[in-house]
Amino acid sequence: MGDISQAILWWDEWQLRILVLGSLGLQFFLLLTAPMRKYTIGGFFRRCIWLAYVSSDALAIYALATLFNRHAKASSACAYGDKASSLEILWAPILLVHLGGREEITAFNIEDNELWTRHTVSLVSQVTVAIYAFYKSWPDGNDRRLLWSAIMLFICGIINFCEKPWALRSASINRLVAMSSIIKGERREPTRWEQCFTEVKWNWRKKEDDAVLSEMDQVQMILSDMSMLAATRGGKAHLAKLAPGADMTRWLLQAFELIYTRATVAYSPVFIACNFVLVPSLHVAAIILFAVSRKKGYADTDVMMTYILMCFTAVLDVLGVFISKLVYKLMSFTKVPALCLTLPEHNLINSVYRRMKPSTGWLYKCAASIGCNFNHDAHSAGSKIRVADFVLYKLLKPGKVKNLDLASYRSLTATNNWALGDLGDFVRGNAPNVRRILCESPFDESVLVWHIATDLCFRVMGGPQSHREVCTKVISNYMAHLLNSRPEMLMTGSRKHLLTQAMEDLEKLLKNCRDKRLAKIIIEEGKSLGSGATDIPIEQEDERGDASLIQEACNLADELISIRDDEKRWKLLYRVWMGMLCYSASMCRGYLHAKALGEGGEFLSFVWLVISLKGAKTLADKLQMPQEQHKEGNAQESPEESDDITAMFSRRP
Repeated sequence: MGDISQAILWWDEWQLRILVLGSLGLQFFLLLTAPMRKYTIGGFFRRCIWLAYVSSDALAIYALATLFNRHAKASSACAYGDKASSLEILWAPILLVHLGGREEITAFNIEDNELWTRHTVSLVSQVTVAIYAFYKSWPDGNDRRLLWSAIMLFICGIINFCEKPWALRSASINRLVAMSSIIKGERREPTRWEQCFTEVKWNWRKKEDDAVLSEMDQVQMILSDMSMLAATRGGKAHLAKLAPGADMTRWLLQAFELIYTRATVAYSPVFIACNFVLVPSLHVAAIILFAVSRKKGYADTDVMMTYILMCFTAVLDVLGVFISKLVYKLMSFTKVPALCLTLPEHNLINSVYRRMKPSTGWLYKCAASIGCNFNHDAHSAGSKIRVADFVLYKLLKPGKVKNLDLASYRSLTATNNWALGDLGDFVRGNAPNVRRILCESPFDESVLVWHIATDLCFRVMGGPQSHREVCTKVISNYMAHLLNSRPEMLMTGSRKHLLTQAMEDLEKLLKNCRDKRLAKIIIEEGKSLGSGATDIPIEQEDERGDASLIQEACNLADELISIRDDEKRWKLLYRVWMGMLCYSASMCRGYLHAKALGEGGEFLSFVWLVISLKGAKTLADKLQMPQEQHKEGNAQESPEESDDITAMFSRRP
């Protein structure tokens, strides 16, 4: 019992010190790791950053509550003397600085920006608690230099804490819409201050043609699901041309910073004055005043703790920006891939084959539960980065992209099928399965069928040889990954259960086969899965089950393999997958792309950014802009197709 009593007494004495030091440690952890979110890092490490982000506020608030409880009654004596514990009051404003957080991680998820009102309430309540505890506990006869040191720290803490809800509010989607001068319907002349810091941050310079949208305007608009074509209509403004070798990583990082850091407020006059002039001066003055004050009679432990907290918190506030820059330099020097520059893969047949021989054990299950990926890719990280660079290079090549409808890749009647090009005539006359699945199937089914067929082609004809074939396989696996992990980004309404059902059907086919006969067995068995199923009426289509998708994939693979010209086959596959990738990117909402940036990013967002900036039609453009009128001489619509919906309301009951 004596040991327990001693432990309780020790905890009562050291509890606040441990909490405050823990809060300081979390702030330094976030300072060093938050910049890494702009790069491709592991899911486990990203979860550690999230845990630190959530815990930092909770720990600082709990430390403030503990401080309030210990000093709520100024007349009550502490276990180790009233005067010895009065230095703890100086820790209250330091905890307010910690509650302000780091500039590089204002928000972890996009939903955090919408909670700025909650952070404002927290600001008022925690500042009130800190000031009340300070007022009730500060001894009347204490050194006035300590009092002024505490006041300066309170000013620093309140400034830092106020910046967080301000930045969250400015980064919310509605505010991003309002911030764009194009949305306001005017192109006002920026002030000299804005020109100076916009030039530094966004590499924007005033040009002769003031109608050119700045980078910040364009990024804000596409993140806010605004139509770029509507904004540039009538010649009021137009998009700057992207060079073939343009550094699109910079654009993507700007989008990330707008949503998840304090970039929206970091270059305002108030922020500059506070963070680069006022706050550093106050920190230095507070440390000097504390150093020259009378500290006789205070516990040496409390004096040392106060020095540590004041000095290291000053480093956080004053040198935090420079430390973050060093982290960026280190990540770039070690060639860590930037955000959204890798393509995660999911191969359906490999997943089925592994599920038939599952790995067991508690360690495997624990690792899988925290997000470890055991879907081993067939391509190295380096090759996938090269694939990403190759795709972006192709998209940035000069060409007529403005106002391009990317959905035309599915139309064989269109004269401007941008994806198939000269292969359109071949598909119309020689590939009925390609034509039907490309033009008639729902997009999610089409992705799944083409993924299985592409994989079967590579298994039968041999692995990818040329760089274009590698791109085809990687994009195919990546689109399957989107259907499996982010179906809402692949296309609104995408059905993930199609993938799950297809895996179960394939597992039945492969129950007793060997790996070397895998592809041929799938094709032969799959083609005979639903004999006569193609004649089933549309109203009974749902009763066929998803086994028909396996049959369609096998028929498609058989048709592709039968193409004697290898160059034409792989060219067709490559163009179809490029069409699907770009179409999916254009049809995904900007909000979902912005949300994905905070969760690790997707290569689809990179593609979406490029095609948006080049002027291709996105979802917002298709919803806002009127459809193009058909030219005269086109086939007339049938009476059933041309019925006016107003006729429904003109009939009498």
